[in-house]
Amino acid sequence: MDRLASPDGNAGAGRSPGEPGAERGNGPERRYEPEPSREPERRLEPGPNSGGARPGRAERLHAAGMAAALALCVVGQLVWLPDPLPLPGGMRWIEALDALVYLLALPPALWTAAAAFRLAEGLANGGRRRALIPPAASAVLGAAACAAVLAISLEPARMFTALGALGAAWIAAFADLACAERRRRGRRVPARTLRAFAAMLALLAVLFWPTGEIVTTPGLTFDVSRYARAADGEPKGRIDGVLVIGRPAFLADRLYAKLFPHYEFEPIEDLGMPLAEYDELVRGLKLDAEAAAAAIAGERTGRGEGIRMRGARVTAVLKDSPVSGALHAGDIITAVNGTAVRSIAELTGAMRRVAPGDAVELAVRRGGSEALVRAPTRPAEDDPERAVFGIIVENALDPDVPDGIRYRRYFMHEGGPSHGAMLALALLDQWTPGGVTGGLHVAGTGTIGPGGVIGQVGGVRQKAYAVSRTGADVFFVPAGQEDEARLGAPDLTIVPAATLDDVLNWLKSGG
Repeated sequence: MDRLASPDGNAGAGRSPGEPGAERGNGPERRYEPEPSREPERRLEPGPNSGGARPGRAERLHAAGMAAALALCVVGQLVWLPDPLPLPGGMRWIEALDALVYLLALPPALWTAAAAFRLAEGLANGGRRRALIPPAASAVLGAAACAAVLAISLEPARMFTALGALGAAWIAAFADLACAERRRRGRRVPARTLRAFAAMLALLAVLFWPTGEIVTTPGLTFDVSRYARAADGEPKGRIDGVLVIGRPAFLADRLYAKLFPHYEFEPIEDLGMPLAEYDELVRGLKLDAEAAAAAIAGERTGRGEGIRMRGARVTAVLKDSPVSGALHAGDIITAVNGTAVRSIAELTGAMRRVAPGDAVELAVRRGGSEALVRAPTRPAEDDPERAVFGIIVENALDPDVPDGIRYRRYFMHEGGPSHGAMLALALLDQWTPGGVTGGLHVAGTGTIGPGGVIGQVGGVRQKAYAVSRTGADVFFVPAGQEDEARLGAPDLTIVPAATLDDVLNWLKSGG
């Protein structure tokens, strides 16, 4: 009897009928060796929204949020670039930004949606409670960041709160991504997510690494008659104000300075005060400029008494000032050693009679009361023969502001008094039959003071460049700053003006 090879290639061993592996039949007996037993294959159960080895819907939403966040960071630093774009209804770019700022809610909204998908699928698949913590945290923090962005409309100063909430939501989104990758790929270390996190950190470091400087960049123009509208007036001409953007400089700004013109850097110490104090100062100066401009325009059109001067107001006490603790921001100096002071000019005149290092007696209005303050002096840095207090002052004005002027509050116009001259001109244009522009597209910058005096401002070169991109016919600048303005826009018609009357006379003559 021949033996047949078994299926595994081994000859069948002789077995009696009935033994395992034997068959009965008329032919030769067939025997089969049982197949060797195998350990059951262990497979990692895919987690919620795993989609096998490929990223699922939640991961793609997370990634889209990261990309949107980076894009918004760059756009925010170059927000001035689209300023000349024509927009429907006469809207200006600075007005559009009031709505576009809410795009900051897009990244956390995408992260919240991604986390919500992971939560829903985890609950549907009976996921463990611990596995649901990362998406739950990401959803909560993402929703909180969205709410913080929406709250900016109520108070622009809440921007820093919103940015903090965005940062927390970003970290939570990466944590959720890391947990999703571990379940999807079965790895203890989510290498792909960690590489993406490191790459994004590096990009953010380039974008936001502080350099210890303040950067001034070209800024934004705005239609002053859309910004301020008198109830009993009607705009006749186009009058533009212009802002520059001044902020802490980052590493990326050095790159932008090579790509775009008129970036200017200065040490942050040159401010002479903390940034928070400076921001508060410029916000107050903006309100004062608007009151002064309205009062001056109102006086010229029979709507009030104009500006009455009440003294020299302290706006800031500089570091290492000898009067630190004796004088405070908001104090109004009304007399020096018994000599009445109604303006900065009178304060300067009184201080000429004081020797550096001597102390003087100041009459100060603080809150609703009067006080006498002993104030030491020191030599001025630029003139050792001149006595100074080490303070910043402005004229304490009592403007007679006409009723019925309504202002728009632009998110990007935080503060500063440089729109004062053009605001006075725009209100005159609204209150004057036939207007004052003579059909020209007018732009300008400069503070406004008693008697219509136009004061000097910063960033004139950057402002001239911004105006040159809008097609304005003429750009008025404070007298003495026309050469600086021409550095920014050599082909623009630039006219120096010492007073509001200089501007009106030039327009009246047709240029």
